[in-house]
Amino acid sequence: MTQRRLQIQFMGIMLLLGGLAARLFQIQVLNGLTYSEMAQRQFVKKVKSETIRGEILDRNNQILAASMECQSIFAHPKEMDASNSSLKLLGQALDVEPKLLKSKMAASEDFVWIERKVDPMAAESIAKQKIKGLGMMAEQKRYYPNGSLACHLIGSVGLDNTGLSGIEQTMDSHLKGKLVTSTQFRDGKGRRISEASEENAPQDIRSVTLTIDRTLQYYAEKELKAGVEENQAKSGMLIIQNPKTGEILAMASYPDYDPNLLAKGTPPSNFDRKWLENPAVCRLFEPGSTFKIVTLSAAIEEKAVTAKDLFNCENGKWKIAGSEINDHEPSGTLTVSQILEKSSNIGTAKIGIKLGKDKLYRYARAFGFGTKTGIQVPGETDGLFRVPKKWSPLSLPILSFGQEIGVTAIQMIGAYSAIANGGALPEPRIIRKVETSGEKEPEAFSSRIVRQVVSPETASILTEMMRKVVEQGTGLKAQVPGYSVCGKTGTAQKLDPRTRKYSTEKYVASFCGFLPAENPLLVCYVVLDEPRRTYWGGETAAPIFSRVMSRAVTILGIPPTKAALLADGVKSAQEVRLLASKR
Repeated sequence: MTQRRLQIQFMGIMLLLGGLAARLFQIQVLNGLTYSEMAQRQFVKKVKSETIRGEILDRNNQILAASMECQSIFAHPKEMDASNSSLKLLGQALDVEPKLLKSKMAASEDFVWIERKVDPMAAESIAKQKIKGLGMMAEQKRYYPNGSLACHLIGSVGLDNTGLSGIEQTMDSHLKGKLVTSTQFRDGKGRRISEASEENAPQDIRSVTLTIDRTLQYYAEKELKAGVEENQAKSGMLIIQNPKTGEILAMASYPDYDPNLLAKGTPPSNFDRKWLENPAVCRLFEPGSTFKIVTLSAAIEEKAVTAKDLFNCENGKWKIAGSEINDHEPSGTLTVSQILEKSSNIGTAKIGIKLGKDKLYRYARAFGFGTKTGIQVPGETDGLFRVPKKWSPLSLPILSFGQEIGVTAIQMIGAYSAIANGGALPEPRIIRKVETSGEKEPEAFSSRIVRQVVSPETASILTEMMRKVVEQGTGLKAQVPGYSVCGKTGTAQKLDPRTRKYSTEKYVASFCGFLPAENPLLVCYVVLDEPRRTYWGGETAAPIFSRVMSRAVTILGIPPTKAALLADGVKSAQEVRLLASKR
């Protein structure tokens, strides 16, 4: 009986061992790969992260945009200590109302974001509290050390570090960090037991260097803002360009915004996506009298007129094609040079008629109107410039002085740079070089001449005519002590979209000019939209030009002109700097 019982027990043990062996065979052999993958998922975690986004620098290697590592706070609502005391401590650290945090804790999800990209001090304070169910994740935060400086040009990034506008968008593929795969080992409770080990992490550092000068950009924005507020204007734009290289040294627009708010993911309540647009390349307007240099240079180049030819300016009123063209200052007979100096619409219209619509259209296109300039800023528009077969009988005379055409500020300054550059139109440049550490040579962007629009002789004649505009014409307030300035004022009525007629209350005031006349090194274009104190370009935009350029020549070390020094009664460059500092 005892032997029989032992045999049964032995058989039972053998069956049990056989079952265990079969189970082990099933686990280790038949389903071994499946269980191995499950273990990998539970104890080994692959984490993808992004390396730091590249920097944006000014021409002097001053940082305009950079990135830094920060912490984002998250919670597991089902595990978190959501007591009033814990929420109060958390709210104080994040400057968030506890009731808002409590509402997040009520979520049914296993994971919720509490706050993204918090300041390092706040993250440190939260870490010390050791609140159950609360965690942190390393992310990177875009930082703009100069706040709103050049915001429309530099652009901004979103919460995911993708470029939304400006250079951040144009150069996103270069600036964007590279994905890095890390391996993390965890214990049975999911806690990390070892540091992540990076696999083939790229260590290259990328940067984009712009052509702008940070100091000059600061003063351009400062004076533009002051001018907009002083003249109670709706908005303003200002561009400074080197006419020889096409480099943009400053590009300002007002109103502005702080891109740091967008990078954090907390835009202001009044945020409008139009803030992301760069007005200097995408906003269309009728230029008015600043366009007259196109008509006059084309007419002189084609030998349709000379600077001394006389035109009857009809005492300020002239009826043509069923409409009336007016001058702000009635004049009789004027030379072509005086027509520009006094900014006569009637005289310019007659010159345009003598030139002819086909030639005016051809030269305007050659100056860059009606097409993109190719500047590396997103959102650039072609402008509005109809072909001659679509013109009305009134189109030619009013186009001659800058109506019935839509331009951008970057197109307009290009035309003046062409005159300042001996008739050669430079391609505008905003990016100086693109660099990746480890590469021997950075990718540099060289200057390029688009085309020769008019001859150097014609450009010289226009330069002298524009000098008289500033010395004794409508541009008197654009003068810069110690420097010979050339330029042209502009005052354009805005088209009322409701009535389809020109408004008698809304204007675009502008001034575009360059210096020194003998060897132009800087071109500056100032535009004010709907100034209300007065709408004349010579009274509103020209003084802004004068103040900005007085600073620019000092910042860039451009020596004063001897002839201009004598004309101003100034004896030394030191006295010029003293005068400039007071402007």
